[in-house]
Amino acid sequence: MTGEVGILLALVAGVLLAERRQVVKAVAIPFAAVLAIQTWALHAGHGVSPPDTVTQAGYWVVQTLIFGCAVGIAVQLSALRFRGGASSVPARFAYSIGAALGALVVVGNLVRVVTANQWTVAHHSSSGSPPLLGLLGILGLVAGFVGLGCVTLWQRRSRPATRVI
Repeated sequence: MTGEVGILLALVAGVLLAERRQVVKAVAIPFAAVLAIQTWALHAGHGVSPPDTVTQAGYWVVQTLIFGCAVGIAVQLSALRFRGGASSVPARFAYSIGAALGALVVVGNLVRVVTANQWTVAHHSSSGSPPLLGLLGILGLVAGFVGLGCVTLWQRRSRPATRVI
């Protein structure tokens, strides 16, 4: 769930906000809320992974990677979008869109659980690996981060050097 939310938050913050601190806040606050809900749900047995997944260091390493990629994508998108000094939307607007998207993903996942008539998963993955959609979200974040990083580096190298006198 955090991979999906990370992509959405990165896109919203990167496209709508120009100031770096606002971009980071627009990603960090809703991401933390979704991470808390996801961690609680996994620990309560509502996920594909076994409940003890949240006590393992690997879970937190993956969440840190997801968060870092989401922030990196958002900052790079913002830098590319607002490099000419264009104005951004009010931060409050971007924060509310990010929170709404995060809530939409959480509610969508909860509805999926309720409509399946199961509050707990009958068979947990023995390896503790995330579901396919989670893996695709993580891979999408990493690919987006690397791709935008390459574009950013290419643009920096193609700029003429400025002399400081």
